[in-house]
Amino acid sequence: MSTQTRLSLLACHTDEELLGTAFLYPLPDKIGDVWLALRREYHGVTGSKANLPYSGLLTVLRATGYTCASLYPTSKTDPPKFLATSRPLDRDDLHAAIVLWEQALLQTDADRFSFAYQSQIADLIAGTTPEKTPLWEQFTGNGTCIDAPGWAWRAASWAVASRLATRSWEIDGQTVRFRADLAGCLQVWDPELLWKNSWGAAYGDGDGESAGEEDAAWKTRTHHATLRLEVAVNSHPGLRSPVATVQPRVSRLSNTLKSARTAWFAPRDPNGPLIKLELSGRGEHTHLDHTTRLALDAWTRLHGENVFPRTADETEFLSPSACDLTGTPGALRALIPFAGTFSIGKGDGMHARRELARWARNTLGQPLVHAHQIAGRPFGSRRTTTDGRDNLLLDDPRLGEIIAATGRQRLRFLVLYRHQSERTRMQRLLAYHFNRPDLAAAGMPENTTVALNDHVEAYLQLADDLLRHGDHHWQRPALARQLHGLDASEDTRLLALCETEYDAKAWTRQRRASRKPDATVDNPYDLDAKPHAVRELARLGVLTQFLTPHKPGRRNPRKKARDITTALDQLGSELAGDHRGHMAVADLHRTAGLAHPRLTDALAYGPNGLKEPLVHVGIHLREQRGQRRGPATEPPRLMWTLVALVPRDGGLWQTLAYLRDEDSPGGTWIDYATANTLHRARRLPDGRRRDAQLPRSIDRALFDLGDHAGTATGYIVYVSGDQARSIWPLLANRHQGRIPEGDGTLDERPALPGFTLPTGQRPRAVLRVTAGSEHVASPALVEHLNHSDESTAETQERKLATGVFLMEGTTSTFILCNLPQQYTGGSRYARAGEKYTRWASTSAEEQAETWYSHTATEISVLHLPDGHAPLTYGLAAARLCDHALHFNYRTRYPAPIHLGTQMDKDHWEYRRTVDADSEAED
Repeated sequence: MSTQTRLSLLACHTDEELLGTAFLYPLPDKIGDVWLALRREYHGVTGSKANLPYSGLLTVLRATGYTCASLYPTSKTDPPKFLATSRPLDRDDLHAAIVLWEQALLQTDADRFSFAYQSQIADLIAGTTPEKTPLWEQFTGNGTCIDAPGWAWRAASWAVASRLATRSWEIDGQTVRFRADLAGCLQVWDPELLWKNSWGAAYGDGDGESAGEEDAAWKTRTHHATLRLEVAVNSHPGLRSPVATVQPRVSRLSNTLKSARTAWFAPRDPNGPLIKLELSGRGEHTHLDHTTRLALDAWTRLHGENVFPRTADETEFLSPSACDLTGTPGALRALIPFAGTFSIGKGDGMHARRELARWARNTLGQPLVHAHQIAGRPFGSRRTTTDGRDNLLLDDPRLGEIIAATGRQRLRFLVLYRHQSERTRMQRLLAYHFNRPDLAAAGMPENTTVALNDHVEAYLQLADDLLRHGDHHWQRPALARQLHGLDASEDTRLLALCETEYDAKAWTRQRRASRKPDATVDNPYDLDAKPHAVRELARLGVLTQFLTPHKPGRRNPRKKARDITTALDQLGSELAGDHRGHMAVADLHRTAGLAHPRLTDALAYGPNGLKEPLVHVGIHLREQRGQRRGPATEPPRLMWTLVALVPRDGGLWQTLAYLRDEDSPGGTWIDYATANTLHRARRLPDGRRRDAQLPRSIDRALFDLGDHAGTATGYIVYVSGDQARSIWPLLANRHQGRIPEGDGTLDERPALPGFTLPTGQRPRAVLRVTAGSEHVASPALVEHLNHSDESTAETQERKLATGVFLMEGTTSTFILCNLPQQYTGGSRYARAGEKYTRWASTSAEEQAETWYSHTATEISVLHLPDGHAPLTYGLAAARLCDHALHFNYRTRYPAPIHLGTQMDKDHWEYRRTVDADSEAED
């Protein structure tokens, strides 16, 4: 008898019957000139040089015909040549929809809209006879994966969502029905099936100060949330048919449209899809997105149904009275625009994922996508701590050599504080981590160098004005220069552990208040001392880590108390609950570039481990958004970092980072800590466009890395897959299996990172690592298969999995199944949702908590030497996630990518380059 563990993802296979048919409207050749003429007229009316907002027209067609609708292509220079729908459209409805959209596009006065308007585009499209074609035929094999036009993927997703919407979900005594929206997603719309809760019911009177609300009604206000399923059909490496994935989301509903970004409207027809609305602006200035407004202008006239109610004296399309969504959710609903005081937590829980997978499998009549666990133990021992202390690193007799590998011989911790209580706390933390409990008891003198061991020292001093929040930013450069302890020798690395004050809820409340027209308070983020202190200290060669006040938490009742035998044990037990403090010290170790030799053992572990010294390079890419978004008509630029873990003699490791030049495409490889310092000392780069220069710049950096590789026999490149698929062709599923040209290009573009270099200098292996995105299906079912013979197997369900799984149909794509660290914690509701869904929960406090479930990291080995096993490199990536350098749990990405991500996030301008008001939906 043989046994095997199987992981089933929340994704199903598809077939020809499930995808059904599509209707193609081949448009006459002469329509190209008509589209261009309309665009010129649109430019003349609006002054916009952007492309025509085709999405507004498609919204009208989808809402009118209850169908998926796509125009293809849709570029400025190549206007649409055909229309694709999931069902044939009534000719008159099609003509009327286009006529009304075109008038809205050209800003026709409301009293002049007419169905008799003459539109050449409407005549040409409505006069075209659709051609019925099986959607399955649009998906073609290409290498080891499949490809299809963009409209075919959208039509397939619509077909799957439509099928899922036909069958209710019986769960926990409830009959749950889903309603589709125009994006092909599903949502529980029945008001009786919405989850509801209030802050007072969940927490009583115990958390009044942290609620983050101005008025007293916050405690009794009822909040609502719903279950939403994002349905998408996409490709998967190694599979020759499309895969339908389902991503559950807990959508928390707002009581106002003000500042909302996404809303839905339910037409009177219960069979009609929900109309998805996009909004912009904040507060009283909230308004509809341009394309949404165009679509509603046409749709409301076509159907005679108003989306936004208004009073008799209101004339605005989106009137102030329509923004009020208090009470039981009705036909118009919106997502809350930001996470604040909300009494329903994120997440749907383990049980819901398992039951959703079974429901999707039965409804679609298709098997789930499976992965099988790699035999044996994939991981050796990972980083562990004792009451927050990394004993193996800090007690290693080679600590001096580990520090020397970072580029310096010594470390100096500058302890900067404002309050005596925080001084004592930071003093005790350093004394504990560096095994000097005597210093915790006796104290450390002020403005004096205190040796913590032979290679590390501390320097404590008051820095009230520098660290105090306020508008005196112009004084901070001088205040930083006045600090003592900056005159360390060149072989000493300066690190600063700084006190700060920060209350996320209070700051969010004050920021919202500061945006009001009659505001009497300032935006606290404009007064924040941290970004200015980080920059000014970096210019003085100091890396900073800020420490927020300690809030004692609930002790884990399942954790056994340690035996106290030494003064260090006693100090550790007293600091055991200060997780923020321990993480701050560990993060300073990470920033300093410390890497323990245990990493060598972790990578070489077992028969499939790496047995030779290789450099591990991580490429992190992120879209620049927020205040650095750039023109909305252009794709966001990409911020990128390169970090390398380089093996040295004796099992030591050196961490390097690539620092780009400010005024040229080049850069330099330097030690990680110095790179962080120089990176923080200047403004965050604007990022690079998605053009040919970006991969060439990265290839140049990989070429230069050879001068720093030492005794390594090659290097492996790990790429974060979310933003990189459009940069290198072979990172996209549709190109996998294709063979690059001799010069390393594919379709005249660099095929993979490093492929434009000479053959001997190209990477040994290239891996795409993707986590936490729509590209990766979530784990759902864990089953233990007992095979009595080749044809039969007894299945036993398991609850949890944390191993490495090989995807079916491939030898080079792996799933690292992760368990959130909070799930294994000691909080009362850490495992909420393990055995039932939110519909069965009777505890208001439980409803307010996050319900955790498995997450997944997908690892695809895209390139490796002939004759080598993909498992060796896939396991290396998984081990670099599992064996976090300075974290007790797994990281989402392998260590080199994770280090690059943190280097990006540590920059003082980072928060200005991400969307600050992201919708609170998990």
